[in-house]
Amino acid sequence: MRKKPGSSAPQPLSPTYLKSASKNEETMRLKVVKPHEASFDYNVVFKTGDSVKVGREDPEMPGWYWCKDKNGVESWIPEEYLSIDGEQGTITTDYDTRELTVEPGEAFEYVTEVKYWTLCRDQDREGWIPTQNLEPTQ
Repeated sequence: MRKKPGSSAPQPLSPTYLKSASKNEETMRLKVVKPHEASFDYNVVFKTGDSVKVGREDPEMPGWYWCKDKNGVESWIPEEYLSIDGEQGTITTDYDTRELTVEPGEAFEYVTEVKYWTLCRDQDREGWIPTQNLEPTQ
């Protein structure tokens, strides 16, 4: 997952809105305001403790690392989910790289946000959407 070339700098969700959602009083609802097409036609599921080979850091979105799993499958992993020691890394939190292809008007529940990407779910799917493509609903 990463910002497409030429797109504007991503912005996180409002800290005030996130704080109110974290109280678990209600599930934060989001709506898609800008379309997004998944960058890859596959996803990789990493489990806590998995070893990966750590490659380059994304110059457009610092804190994202191109990593390769034991089967040779490569994907971007945010530093929050990765412990790096040279070219070796260990996954620190279960992480599924699935991005969602979405259109304006679609509605989702907020799960979490990491490095300008928001993990969302609806009745049928769960995956990552660029935070700049979402806005909170009431």
